[in-house]
Amino acid sequence: MGSVKDYFKSLGSGISSLLQGLSVTGKELVTPKITEFYPEDRDKVHPSKRFRAELRLIYDKDGNHKCIACDTCERVCPNGTIALETKMVETWDGKKKKKLDKYLYDLGSCTFCQLCATNCPTNALDFSNDFEQAVFTRSKLLKKLNYLPEKPEPEPTPEQRAKYEAEKAAKAAAAKAAAAAPAAPLKLDPKSQAALDGLKAKIAAATTDEEKAAAQAKYDKLEAALKAKAAKEAAAAAAAAPAAPQLDAKAQAAIDAAKAKVDAATTPEEKAAAQAKLEKIEAALRAKAARDAQK
Repeated sequence: MGSVKDYFKSLGSGISSLLQGLSVTGKELVTPKITEFYPEDRDKVHPSKRFRAELRLIYDKDGNHKCIACDTCERVCPNGTIALETKMVETWDGKKKKKLDKYLYDLGSCTFCQLCATNCPTNALDFSNDFEQAVFTRSKLLKKLNYLPEKPEPEPTPEQRAKYEAEKAAKAAAAKAAAAAPAAPLKLDPKSQAALDGLKAKIAAATTDEEKAAAQAKYDKLEAALKAKAAKEAAAAAAAAPAAPQLDAKAQAAIDAAKAKVDAATTPEEKAAAQAKLEKIEAALRAKAARDAQK
């Protein structure tokens, strides 16, 4: 009995589904028909703005694009559709810069996933919605997106040139002064100094020339290694230390006047008082210059 009931239940469900489908078909049967006269009326065909047809490099009205040849689009492309050819150029200030030479795009293997456009750090790419991309040969699907000639690096303004020359002269003067200044003796930590003193004691206690030469060689090797380590640590500390703020002419004149008073002092008491005043003035002026530099 149950099987007969299930049979008629499934039969009724099938007929209901059939009638529902036929109702949709019946509505479309009496709907007025519209024929698209493509390609004659292509001017009236407007695909959605979200439609992705072809990748393109965005140019502004002056013929400039924003691509910095970072290769991000080439790396994120899942199909290897994009290939960038780059070159290194030298800017006016002597620096090396990576520039785009050719932006090659294979439309035939593109999946239109838009990963290239969404990951571009400069928003240099987007997709057009021009759907007419059919061609007769696959070679025509290989496209060069930077179709305009690449422009040379812009020339610097007089202000940029003057600033660059001033910075270059300052660096050269600083390097010359550093080379002319006598090198400060390296200070070893107590543990390293104790190791060297122990080897000195062994050299002094050596009884034969062979023992003395071996101890001296060991001492020289250890001393060179410890001094190299101390020099490396000193260079790292100097690089990490903040640069001293530059004093203006008025502040420098005040410090020079205080130094002159120190030199002109005739008694130890006067010299000590002038030196204390000099240190106080210099500390205050340098603190003020540091605050001004942070603003």
